[in-house]
Amino acid sequence: MQTSVYKGSIEKKFIKAIFFLISFVVVIGYILFASWYVSKQENDRIYLAKSITEVLSQDFVRLILLDDINTATDITTKLQALTKIQKVILYNQQRKKIFLYNAPTKVSKNKIFTTTTKMLYHGDSYGELYFELKVESFLDILKDDFIYLVLTLLLFLSISFLLVKYYAHRFTQPILYLVDFLEKVDLNGTIPQYQIKKQYDDEFGKLYEEINLLFAKLVDFLQQKKKAEEALAISTQYDPLTGLLNKNGFISALRDILKENDSHYNIMFYIKLTNLKSINHAYGYKYGDEVIKKFAQSLKENFNDSNLSARMGMGDFILYYQNKEHNKDIVLQKAQTIADALLGLLSKNFQIEETLVKTEAHIGIDISIGEKDPLKVLRHTNIALEIGRENHQQIVYFDKNNENNEKNILNVSEGLLIALQKDQLELFYQLQYDQDKNIIGAESLIRWNHPKFGLLSPYKFIPIAERTDLIVDIGDWVLDAACKQLKLWEDDEKTKEWVLAINVSAKQFNKDDFVQKVKNALTHYNVDYTKLKLELLETLFIKDQDGVAKKMRELKKLDIKLSLDDFGTGFSSLQYLKIFPLDQIKIDQSFIQNMFTNEKDIQIIKSIIYLGSLLNIDVIAEGVEEKEHYEKLKEIGCKYFQGYYFAKPKSISSLIQ
Repeated sequence: MQTSVYKGSIEKKFIKAIFFLISFVVVIGYILFASWYVSKQENDRIYLAKSITEVLSQDFVRLILLDDINTATDITTKLQALTKIQKVILYNQQRKKIFLYNAPTKVSKNKIFTTTTKMLYHGDSYGELYFELKVESFLDILKDDFIYLVLTLLLFLSISFLLVKYYAHRFTQPILYLVDFLEKVDLNGTIPQYQIKKQYDDEFGKLYEEINLLFAKLVDFLQQKKKAEEALAISTQYDPLTGLLNKNGFISALRDILKENDSHYNIMFYIKLTNLKSINHAYGYKYGDEVIKKFAQSLKENFNDSNLSARMGMGDFILYYQNKEHNKDIVLQKAQTIADALLGLLSKNFQIEETLVKTEAHIGIDISIGEKDPLKVLRHTNIALEIGRENHQQIVYFDKNNENNEKNILNVSEGLLIALQKDQLELFYQLQYDQDKNIIGAESLIRWNHPKFGLLSPYKFIPIAERTDLIVDIGDWVLDAACKQLKLWEDDEKTKEWVLAINVSAKQFNKDDFVQKVKNALTHYNVDYTKLKLELLETLFIKDQDGVAKKMRELKKLDIKLSLDDFGTGFSSLQYLKIFPLDQIKIDQSFIQNMFTNEKDIQIIKSIIYLGSLLNIDVIAEGVEEKEHYEKLKEIGCKYFQGYYFAKPKSISSLIQ
């Protein structure tokens, strides 16, 4: 800021303003005075005429009565002494002119004032006097007094200038001091304590106090802001709970390491505490946090030779080693040694207050050389980890086939998104029968009309969809399509009693709004709730059995039927029959296929049918492909059937032919 541009500007404005004001006041004052003086002259001239009449009354009377020339001369002499008189005429009572006086110097008529007075003497009237008196115009007065006017104006302006200079300086000095002070303020870099030292006992003093207070608060704010920025910088790089690098900090640090050298082997371990959620639910989040902190501390103490260690979120941790050894077998041996040490650490229980908490974990490992992309290395370990979780393996090493499988999953997922958008999905229907071969309904089975590969069975894409939330979107589509078809069946006399079963995934069922979605779909198509049957897998019941049972009871209140699919393949199926409000169980087809080669399968089928009758639960056999299967099942008490012997899955157009 250039303060020289501003210095004196207020002073100049004051001087200009005062100059104008003083000039205006003096000129207007003089004009008003002159105007007053001009108007006052009339009264003065009338008074003068009366005074002359009174003073010379005796002479005028003598002149009227005696007509004495000497008296006239005497009067003329006396009138000549009065410069303002231009003309005097004396009239007697008969209006006869007795006396005339004319001033030696004539003036213009516009400067003459005329008046008349009565000629009285001792109370008697002797005639009348006519006067012509000289008056001054406004310009005359201005000419006479111009020099005084200018001098007066200059005097006032000089005094005003000195006063303005003095007070303007006193007024601008605090402002310019404040400007100079503010120019020195630099809030970048270090933050000094700014304070205005000068003091004034007026409004400027109050202003300085407020500015000092403002700067004190501003400096405090900036200091707090700086601390917050430093804390934020730390939080963006480090995990506050464990002190390890967080995801951002780890990726940044790993990128720097990978840039430096591409001839070293990189060994990365992705460790996931898979039961952390269960620990939180069982003991509370305090215990979960303590497990995370203790595990992180163990990593620091036992693996302090690692190049990097990080917490990636929740129960996910990373250990990274850069190995200078060029023999891959030795690198693999070291990786396995570290993995075994990690398993040994994870096998120990953590003491949290008075509770011993056991951890469960999976480890994904990637060994690479020459890789520059930290995200790619991270993705490889994550892929290995997820494969280990799916296959119940604690340690899995990444290989190229893993990545190809993941790419295939990604391609299928992207294709399913398009399929949902372009209506490429279709429902097929496999009819279900009773023991007298009457149709009781059908199970809906999804197909994908792929534009390149044709009609795909659910085994090609449903397992992939179940690994993502796509299975929920597909399930919602199936629910809507099934209810729409149920409405068409209800309007047909031949099919109005049919019940339609749809398969529900665990992810779809566990959504908070699942029951409401089912209700909305049935209401939208105005379908009888009793005609919809939901088929559930045993995997749904493994976690949160109370929550699942509660939701099933809500569905039962709506009169929606519930069926347990693939019954007999789980390890706790009998427990499920007691806990959950089921309407039907489906005997898994593996028992049906081997019933004539394995006597135990027939005994299991009999037991299931018997249990169903005791618990008032319908039993249906799926996978009935031969007549012999049907006859044998009917013989041992099975009442409902589904399989190729009765009908293959068909599209709706083929089904109604």
